[in-house]
Amino acid sequence: MDDCTDRATKRSFLAGLGSLGFIAFGTAAGRTSAATDSQNTDPQPGKGPFTDSDEPEAFVDDVMAERIGTTTPGATVAIVSGDTPSLTKGYGAADVDADVPVRADETVFRGGSVGKLVTFTAVMQGVEQGVLDLDTDVNSYLGDSTVTVPDTYDDPVTLRHLGTHTAGFESTLDPDIVADPAALDSLEALLTNQQPSRIRPPGELVGYSNYGAGLAGHVIAEAHDTTFEEYVQSEIFEPLGMTRSTFAQPVPDDQPGNLAAPHVRDGESFLVADDVYINMRPAGSLSATATDMAAFMSAHLGGGAVGDTRILDAETAETIHSRHHVRHPAVTNWRYGFHEYGNPDANLLGHSGATVKFTSYLLLALDHDIGIFVAYNGNPSEGPKAVVDEIVAEFDLQQAPTTPTPTWRSGGQERAETVAGEYSLTHLPQSGPLQVVDLLEHLTVEPADNGRLRTTILEGDGRQWVETVRVRGGGRARCPGLRGYRWRGGRAEYE
Repeated sequence: MDDCTDRATKRSFLAGLGSLGFIAFGTAAGRTSAATDSQNTDPQPGKGPFTDSDEPEAFVDDVMAERIGTTTPGATVAIVSGDTPSLTKGYGAADVDADVPVRADETVFRGGSVGKLVTFTAVMQGVEQGVLDLDTDVNSYLGDSTVTVPDTYDDPVTLRHLGTHTAGFESTLDPDIVADPAALDSLEALLTNQQPSRIRPPGELVGYSNYGAGLAGHVIAEAHDTTFEEYVQSEIFEPLGMTRSTFAQPVPDDQPGNLAAPHVRDGESFLVADDVYINMRPAGSLSATATDMAAFMSAHLGGGAVGDTRILDAETAETIHSRHHVRHPAVTNWRYGFHEYGNPDANLLGHSGATVKFTSYLLLALDHDIGIFVAYNGNPSEGPKAVVDEIVAEFDLQQAPTTPTPTWRSGGQERAETVAGEYSLTHLPQSGPLQVVDLLEHLTVEPADNGRLRTTILEGDGRQWVETVRVRGGGRARCPGLRGYRWRGGRAEYE
């Protein structure tokens, strides 16, 4: 029997869609092996989670040896301890045709939705400067722009809503991925022509939105009278020495570093695939090396600074890392741009990314002063988060979950019947060709014996839930695994 602390109900499906990012198509493959460009410089062995300077490298080498050539042709990894890289290393092939190895300081990987963390860091720079405000109607920043958010509901859409994916836009999943760079459009034109419907009041439910991140990037550009790409280049990448990072699409020919080739699986081997381009740049067109991402993580771990270089005041960095939308205290919630990872009490913040043929994951363990970034130049069913999971477990970066104590209050069966019904994910489109995904992923909730709940997806295996928390007003039973529902047109929406 599963209890209410089991959080796998719907997130495993979302992970298959790029896990809070882009639509991902799985790849895996034959076996090659290489590890290059290692840096391992823990300045204080025995302090923090690493007992000696070689420990993270030895462990990651073993973890990656199981995956290079079978899960992905190549990977890049960065682990930082405060402002010091504990490990930056490339594994496998950047390009299997040219037999080019991955180098942590030279090989550029597409980061996908991990780039949203840069976008929302830029938003907070504007807040710190007094140019932007998290709770002001975003329309007030759009000036003469052709982009306007319609006043569908009484409450306006704000930057806080955009950073927590609670603006209420219908999800489109695809950040306008195109195969031909000639099809790339300006961010303003894209946001104007592809604006999704507002389908729920802002602040109610989480509905992951690439459009919302794109809109945040456009607000940054309008507020600073520049382009989004130029702003992050001058205000984040250059100060942090992230010389091989860019949001530009395509990556300019004169950009330092070498872009890893995308790959797909062909039987037992990998083939180099055609590249694609992310039109909605602030939502996921970041390209960066592991060493560049190490600098970005160190800035967040250092309260907005790395050494003498500061991109945010400490108070602003603390604001980013605090909770901005709470669904339920017992489940993972949203910080600003970051989502919580694993046990919500562990203070671990993360974000994943995928761009069809690249996948990535970034994690900050704030209480341990550790940052982890892993990226693949393939898109397998088991993504880089699995590597992050192993690192988190090996170095005890979060405590083991506690077994909940069921409540034995009377009326449990009646409360279970209150939440019975068909649930629909708020993360998925309700119109267009991808509507079929929403239809296939409805969650059925039925009362079971002794006040328990049984949940199933289509004809899949059911799981049972026990009630562990008190009932809140209005007759709505709340369980950490079944939270935040609203009835819409004869069905419920489920975060």
